[in-house]
Amino acid sequence: MRTIKQRIHAGFILAAAFLLVLASNRLNNRNFSTVEHGVDSVFEDRLVVQEYIYTLNNLFHKKELYLANNTLNNKAIPQYPEIKNILADFERTDLTREESLFLTNLKENYKELKTLETNHAKNDSSKKEIVSVLNSISRNLDELAEVQLSEGRQLTQRSKRSLGMNQMLSRIEIVFLIIIGILFLVIVFKREKRDMELVDE
Repeated sequence: MRTIKQRIHAGFILAAAFLLVLASNRLNNRNFSTVEHGVDSVFEDRLVVQEYIYTLNNLFHKKELYLANNTLNNKAIPQYPEIKNILADFERTDLTREESLFLTNLKENYKELKTLETNHAKNDSSKKEIVSVLNSISRNLDELAEVQLSEGRQLTQRSKRSLGMNQMLSRIEIVFLIIIGILFLVIVFKREKRDMELVDE
């Protein structure tokens, strides 16, 4: 029969193995959640937003081209209702503080542009004023595009760190399980050796 001391050692080893597997599982789940969030965020809040920025840039650029190629005498500036919808979709994404500030500036400049375009129909605003606001909008879009690159890079690096941590934890877990297995075998064989010595006597 096993002695009380052997039972305590065996119980300690089994408890250590259980705690090791539990702790490793929780850490792995946390790291996988970080990776999953990073992948989702890169797509939903960065790649999709980059598409919004690209589309907005094209639409405002069309206005710039129209202004460059026309005198605007008794001619309405082309309107693109989808701009309002894209800005609303943009605002619903997960925005950083810096991104939120740039988007607010963009919306304010777009509001000013709409006012100037309305006043132009009444001959109360000049082509120069409209071009100036379009230039400000172009800068806003460039700033937002830079944020997407920066945030996308950070999310990717964070995901890589989490995957690296998972790999390291897996190696450590294997090492500890091997050590625990060896200790368990030592206890078992030590008991068998003692039993054999008692039989020989």
